[in-house]
Amino acid sequence: MWMHNGGLGGWKYIKRKLGDRLADKWYLEVKGGTDSEWAFALFLDTLERLGHNPSSSPENGFGPTVLRKAVEQTIAQINELTDSIPQDVLQSEDVDTRSLLNFAVTDGHSVICTRYISSSKDEAASLYYSSGTQWATRTCDPNDRQYQMERKDKGADIVLVAKNWVNVPTNSILTIHRQTVMTHPILDKYYERDPYHVRSSAFVQTKGLVSNEKQPSGTSISIGSGATPSSFDGYRKLAAQTLCSRSISPDLARRALTPLSANESR
Repeated sequence: MWMHNGGLGGWKYIKRKLGDRLADKWYLEVKGGTDSEWAFALFLDTLERLGHNPSSSPENGFGPTVLRKAVEQTIAQINELTDSIPQDVLQSEDVDTRSLLNFAVTDGHSVICTRYISSSKDEAASLYYSSGTQWATRTCDPNDRQYQMERKDKGADIVLVAKNWVNVPTNSILTIHRQTVMTHPILDKYYERDPYHVRSSAFVQTKGLVSNEKQPSGTSISIGSGATPSSFDGYRKLAAQTLCSRSISPDLARRALTPLSANESR
């Protein structure tokens, strides 16, 4: 299964070249003209060139390492195509080569997601995840149809409620395999190592999307980033709230081990 949120930069100028890269079997499988379909065809072609038949169904899947490598190479090829657009075309046609590449792919065993933009100055479209044991209604009301994630702690007789979704940093790849969640930076020319580097959300907003980055609230806490006593007070207030019997709010330890923002993950 494949999903794409965003768009390929300079699409009408790279579509033909992208198609030329594909083996006939994948080129002929594309039925439409959207950039998402062609990006998927490029991913399948890339996976095959890595020595794995996308049409097969391995008992344990292709493995997260293989899928992650195929996705990263797909992104690299898209960047190569946009970089190949002649300068005179870029200037005369006012072509925007920035690609928003939030991909998600699974083989039924592993899930690979990306939050990516081909720019070192702009934010990518938003991407969050939440992990836990099960989904549960937000209140004890049987008619409640609003859900949140719970995580059961076998060592202690409690249930932890993940009220806040975890932010995936810009230009990162998220890997989910056997209940393990990992994030890795996508190391290319658009990756910014400076922990104080600020990106703009203006571009992604013009596309009708939103970025993850928000102003900190009084009830949020940033582990390892100069948290103040007032921020801990906000957390204590959240932890004091009970959802149902023996339920408390977010697990501080879990969040301490999980990257919450681009700054905190580096």
